[in-house]
Amino acid sequence: MALLTRDDLRHHSPFAWISLAALAGVALTLWMLDKRSAALGTAAGILGLLGVILPPRERMSHLPMRLRRLPRGLDAAPVLATILSTPGYGLNWFHGANPYDEVVHLVSGLLAGAVFAGLVLADGVPRTRRRMAWLGLPFGLALALGWEAFEAVLGIIGNTRDTVSDIILTAAGAVGGAALWRGRG
Repeated sequence: MALLTRDDLRHHSPFAWISLAALAGVALTLWMLDKRSAALGTAAGILGLLGVILPPRERMSHLPMRLRRLPRGLDAAPVLATILSTPGYGLNWFHGANPYDEVVHLVSGLLAGAVFAGLVLADGVPRTRRRMAWLGLPFGLALALGWEAFEAVLGIIGNTRDTVSDIILTAAGAVGGAALWRGRG
């Protein structure tokens, strides 16, 4: 059997592909702005995202059931998070007197919370919005703490106020994303 069939491609999210095209546009824009390292990093990110989107997970029996049943519409979430954060790194928008860092943490948390909810709800067991929000809280805190630890290892972590606000915004976003995705199921 082929690695990727036409039937597999029919399952894919058109929005995820449009988002990938937009991310390629961001990479091209960074290249034209002479931000070559950022453009190449974005291109590498596109390859990684293709590794998430392309595999026919629905028919990959060795994957856990929740991954096989994850709605394809959620494939756009990591692409959108990358589109959102890429200018921050490439154009240095994370530093300065602007709310960019806060928006990235909140929206990325929302997107991650939606994916988390998709994984939780893949078992078909109905859950209320409140239950999904409560499940999203420890997930969001773990995600935020993990990211801040990663920033600390790289030496790019901000001051204590920035770190605490990043954790709160990411966790709040994940809670919101988990609760909101519940409404889509």
